[in-house]
Amino acid sequence: MKGHTTASLPERGSVYYDAECGFCRAGVTRSSGLFERRGFRWLPLQSPGTARHLGITEADLRQEMKLRLTDGRILGGVDAWAVLFRSVWWLWPVGAALRIPGVHGVANLVYRWVVRHRYALAGQCRLSQSKPRRHASFFSFP
Repeated sequence: MKGHTTASLPERGSVYYDAECGFCRAGVTRSSGLFERRGFRWLPLQSPGTARHLGITEADLRQEMKLRLTDGRILGGVDAWAVLFRSVWWLWPVGAALRIPGVHGVANLVYRWVVRHRYALAGQCRLSQSKPRRHASFFSFP
């Protein structure tokens, strides 16, 4: 595809990612060019109107990355990654494997764990930054 620019490629879809998450932003920085060269553009899910555009609630929007394909289908999480991986010849086997029921189930469990811990994985914690809580122990006295 030498000589082609992203603008000259047919658009295949839009990937919506959590731009407030350092882990997600780092992933986009590392891999977005690979997928952009194949017609996928990356957009923050925090962009105004994204939930409405995708036909989901704001709460659902924050549950996982979303991929809106040009045919109107909306996929999330592991299903979105399977499509992205299948767009790259050397990642195609990974994308195909993610469609196998047992593999899909395990991949989905891993993906859900990462989603729940993504802020901690990025070195930022969303827990209150107020004063630390003291934990009672068996040997502590009032």
